[in-house]
Amino acid sequence: MKWLEGKLGYVLLAGALVINICLQGIGFFTADSIGALFGSNLPLLLAALAQTVIMAAGGIDISIGNTIALANGIIIVCLNAYGMSFSGSSLAAIAAGTGVGLVNGIIIACFRVPPLLVTFAMSTFIKGLALMILPKPGGNVPTEVYRTYGGTIFMIPTALVILIVVVVFLVLAGRFRITNHMTAIGSNERNAYVSGVRVELVKVTAYAAGGAIAALSGVCLTALTATGDVRNGESFALQSIAAVIIGGMLGSGKWKNYILGAVSGALFLAVINNIVFYAFSYVSVNYPEMQISTYYQQLFSNFIIIFGLMSAALAERRNRRRGR
Repeated sequence: MKWLEGKLGYVLLAGALVINICLQGIGFFTADSIGALFGSNLPLLLAALAQTVIMAAGGIDISIGNTIALANGIIIVCLNAYGMSFSGSSLAAIAAGTGVGLVNGIIIACFRVPPLLVTFAMSTFIKGLALMILPKPGGNVPTEVYRTYGGTIFMIPTALVILIVVVVFLVLAGRFRITNHMTAIGSNERNAYVSGVRVELVKVTAYAAGGAIAALSGVCLTALTATGDVRNGESFALQSIAAVIIGGMLGSGKWKNYILGAVSGALFLAVINNIVFYAFSYVSVNYPEMQISTYYQQLFSNFIIIFGLMSAALAERRNRRRGR
C-alpha cells in the first residue's frame, strides 16, 4: 500500500470522524460542536506543530508541556499582579518560550548533549520556575478575551482561524532555505553538514521556533481556561510527540507533509477523546448502575492512542523494507 506512505494520520482521522459522527449524530456538524472541538484542542494542535518544527530538524523536546505551563503562569501574573494588557502579557510569554527554546537549542547543538537529556532537565527547571511564578491555581483574564476566543470571526470559530493562520504561515515557511535545511538535517545530519548546512544554527533556530509556538499554545490555553494553573501543561509533551508520529512524520520527508500530518495526528487524538466521552456518557445515562470511573475513560483513550502509534510504526517499517 504505497499510497498510504505518510498518510496514515489522515486515514486514522477519517476513521475516527466516522465513528464520532455515528455516536454524536448530526449534532457533530453544528457550529457550536465544531467550535468546541477546535477551541478545546487548539493548545494541543499548536503543541504538535511546535514539536513538528523541532523533530523536522532531527530533535525532540519534552519540555514543551512545561513551556506551555510557564506561558500560562507568566500571562496570569502579568495580568493580575502588574496590570498589563492581555496582548502585552502574551508577548512576554512568547518571548519567554522563545528563550527556553533558544537555550535548549544552544546546549544541544553547540555542546552536543542529547536532546532527551537537555529537554528533560529543562522541563524540570521550567516546572519549578512556573511554580515559583504561580504557586497555586488562580487569577483570571479579561472577559472579552475568553469570549473572543470562544466566539467567531466572520462566522468561523476563532480557534479555527488561529489554527489556519499558523498552519498557512508554517506551510509557506517551507519555501525558505532554513526549513529546507531543517528537513535535510532531520533526514541525514552528516550529509547536510557535508553539503554546507550550518547545522548548529539551524538546530538552534528550530528549537527557538518550537518554543515560541509552544508559548503561543500557552496563550490559547489561558484564553480557553480563563485562569492560571501550571499543572495544565503536563500532558502536552507526550501528546504532541504522539500526534507528530501518528501524523506520519516517520514516513514522510517533506515540510508541508510534516505540518499537515501533525494537524491530522492532533485532530485524531482530539476526536478519540470525543468518541470516548460520548461512548461513556451513553453508558452512564442508559446504564447508571454500572458506575464507570473516569479513569477508565482515560485508560481507553490512551489504549486507542497506543494503537495509532503502533500502526504508524508498523507502516514506517513496511515502507523501509520496500525501500531496500
